[in-house]
Amino acid sequence: MEWPNLAMMSERYQLSDRASAAVANAALKDAGLITDLDKTYVIDKNKLRRKSEKYRDIISEEDAKFYKFIDGIYIDGTKDATLLTEHDAQTGKYYHKTDLQEHIVVVVGEPGACYLRTATSCL
Repeated sequence: MEWPNLAMMSERYQLSDRASAAVANAALKDAGLITDLDKTYVIDKNKLRRKSEKYRDIISEEDAKFYKFIDGIYIDGTKDATLLTEHDAQTGKYYHKTDLQEHIVVVVGEPGACYLRTATSCL
């Protein structure tokens, strides 16, 4: 059997092969696929390691295709007045406050290209 989601989640959360196999086997046992008589679906840590390496290579190839088209990364920042809500612990009331915040946009490629992410940071 192929275990693509298990391999991807193991990579995402940086679990060891032994820990991933133990969690997966426990879930399969709870689901009734692994019994004392039938151990067909038991996942070995080495099998999981091989699958993780395979899917890591696939993901790396997909990322390489995406980054091949990046001409550059540009940062555009503006300072805007942003409306905030603050809570006064003594009175228990909420008050509106205007604060100056920096809004940063990261653009991939030339201006007008696709956006990678937008981040907001306070001054």
